[in-house]
Amino acid sequence: MLRKPVGSIVIAAHNEASVILRCLDALAPLAANGSATIIVVCNGCTDDTAALARSRSGVTVLELGIASKAGALRAGDLAACPGPRIYLDADVVMTSQGALDVFAALGRPGAFAARPPVVFDVTGAQWPVRSWYRVRGQLSSVREALWGAGTYGLSVQGRARFEEFPDLVSDDLFIDSLFGEDERLIAPTDPVVVRTPRRSSDLINILQRKYRTQSDVPRAVASGAQESILLSSSQRLQLAEMRSIVGKHPRHVFDVAVYMLMVAIARVHAKNARPGTVWERDESSRTV
Repeated sequence: MLRKPVGSIVIAAHNEASVILRCLDALAPLAANGSATIIVVCNGCTDDTAALARSRSGVTVLELGIASKAGALRAGDLAACPGPRIYLDADVVMTSQGALDVFAALGRPGAFAARPPVVFDVTGAQWPVRSWYRVRGQLSSVREALWGAGTYGLSVQGRARFEEFPDLVSDDLFIDSLFGEDERLIAPTDPVVVRTPRRSSDLINILQRKYRTQSDVPRAVASGAQESILLSSSQRLQLAEMRSIVGKHPRHVFDVAVYMLMVAIARVHAKNARPGTVWERDESSRTV
């Protein structure tokens, strides 16, 4: 029996044929009973992403000719039903129960933004990548922020904080920057599963993209938000937290050193990147 949707899940997908089905199959119960409107926005795809998404019943598929995540999010917003929304990366796995619990969390008074917990799947990853994510998983500035999990949800009031998605690569950092700590929450539910890069070079590439583009966020926030802070406070806590990790667990000093080294390398690469640099994307985590 079909139900009235409690909200919408918008999935921006650019050439995600290798992973889109694992994303959609995890949400299949919601699509089957109509609990949520699931929208896949294929943007600039040259593979079978759209056809694969259409093979799953209850999924709305839109196609854009230009590769643009911001454009895909805007199109998804236009097709969404009334109510809260979850924005989900196509290479991330969220369970249907996790989605329902996020929708429920967004119905609480004062909860404008929410997401599930996140776990990082490091299967097959090189040791520096495993070391890096061991540190990342311990940082409360990461665990409690909206960015970095491949998904975030917004209540109706939270979505009203801005008009439309700006042309940014770091959309999750932009969203995180719109809300104070008392306005966002991590819903106690099934965690989303994020596959990490397999190689150190791939991790540095995606970190480079992050650092190359995150400076655009304060300008977008200042020009488009009704209420905001210019930079997420979670971004400023990591160094102190790493000191605390080493102080409490000296055996993690090597992991922290690896974490800081890879961040430093990525920042240097980002600083030296030429304007118009192509999107740095990790393909190793998209292998089935």
